[in-house]
Amino acid sequence: MKREKLNNLFRIVSVVLLLLLFMSLPAAAASGIEISTTYPGISASAGELITFSLDVNNSGSQSRVVQLRIDSCPEGWIAYIEGKGQGRRISEVFVKGGSYESANLNVRIPENVGEGNYTLSVSALSGGSVLDTLKINVDISKVRMGADQLSAQYSELKGSAGATFNFNLTLANNGSEEQTYSLGADLPSGWQVTFMPSYEQQEVASITVAGGQKKDLKVTIKPASSAEAGEYVIPVYAVSGGSEAKTELKVIVSGSYELAFSTPTGQLNFDMVAGKEKKITMEVTNTGSAPLKKIKFYSSTPKDWSVDYDPKEIEVLEPGESQQITATVTASSNAIAGDYALTLRASASETSKQADFRVTVKTSTLWGIVGIVIILAVCAGVYWVFHNYGRR
Repeated sequence: MKREKLNNLFRIVSVVLLLLLFMSLPAAAASGIEISTTYPGISASAGELITFSLDVNNSGSQSRVVQLRIDSCPEGWIAYIEGKGQGRRISEVFVKGGSYESANLNVRIPENVGEGNYTLSVSALSGGSVLDTLKINVDISKVRMGADQLSAQYSELKGSAGATFNFNLTLANNGSEEQTYSLGADLPSGWQVTFMPSYEQQEVASITVAGGQKKDLKVTIKPASSAEAGEYVIPVYAVSGGSEAKTELKVIVSGSYELAFSTPTGQLNFDMVAGKEKKITMEVTNTGSAPLKKIKFYSSTPKDWSVDYDPKEIEVLEPGESQQITATVTASSNAIAGDYALTLRASASETSKQADFRVTVKTSTLWGIVGIVIILAVCAGVYWVFHNYGRR
């Protein structure tokens, strides 16, 4: 009987000890809910917007709705919780059993904050009961830390309006958290820009960079076809929820060089007589965006033909301007009747244009007259012979 009483007493003491042990466990362990962040202590500077990734873990088997509350925040600081990838402020998350959900804690530090260590706390609750609390420490220093950077290997390129300008940029995430950056540029009207990760051919509008990491970008800028010669400064930026990185690229457009060379009517064939001259009116037009200087004229002709130009050279032709010249073509006196190929060409140091003609050479009317005269003379001679000697 005495031994049985001792056993009962031992059981009662064991149960009491177990109850005391259970009551001493943290609320998070009892509830299975835990709130955490990868970097609960960071350095920052005045005026920064810091984003902490909050993970709400449910180690229990039952799904739960967990309330998130900011318990403490330094005076003058602004803190709020957003759904990850949503951009909306939230106060609760639904966490399935054996899983976790994430949210962002955004903290705006005042511009006039002093140096020192500041603490924020965030709690996870259910039914008004605190399940777990997370404390975050922010160390403020004079030197700005964590400022993201966007830098170019070569920030200034030169080419014509029809050229494509390729810049190599590096985006550095100097913060502690992974950031997704939207990419953009402020362009003149009609210009185009594309972004591609280096060594890839896929155009992107945003890019994700891990905390403390860098990524290389290829930025392609194509000016409008009507862009005038000059210097253009293009602001390029990468913006995330927590920061903005920006740089300026300079595009120097030297202008495009193009010209048109033809007859005013566009007709590229004519007739002429062997040994004679033919004057052809040609028109030169500057169809580019830069002036053309020292435009000279050349030709490719059949054997023993010649071409003379008036004027022989145009000193300057501004964009959109036209000027007429006269090309005097002289066919060889030995040219027989038929079609011939003739090429006239206008050339500047930057560009050239040619016009290909088909020339039809006809027999001279003089030879026709000579032939008729010979025939008439022969007929007259025959008539005279028969007239004088026919009766004998």
